[in-house]
Amino acid sequence: MPIFLNEVWLGDLTPALMDEAVTFFGNLSVGSKPDNLPDDLRMLAGPWLSAEEAKVMFIFEINDPSTMFDAYAERMVSGLFARRKLTLLSNWNSVKDYADRVNAP
Repeated sequence: MPIFLNEVWLGDLTPALMDEAVTFFGNLSVGSKPDNLPDDLRMLAGPWLSAEEAKVMFIFEINDPSTMFDAYAERMVSGLFARRKLTLLSNWNSVKDYADRVNAP
């Protein structure tokens, strides 16, 4: 299953929003998720809070990240999320295989 790094910038930080973020990401980290998140979404690592900015990062797997649209939009509208960056991760063996292939005589 594809693995992604998800970077989520939080909205305007208030004590209430910080509490909501801690609850939301804490629940995800133990496998508890809202009904509007896909069944095949699984957090593999994290969450981590950035020390430099209001950003939470975690690694998850899912077959099709577009199925998260409703859940992401809901959190944008509520103010919990300000934006996100989703990065597909490749395992190192795939990168090495590619490098070997393009450098082959």
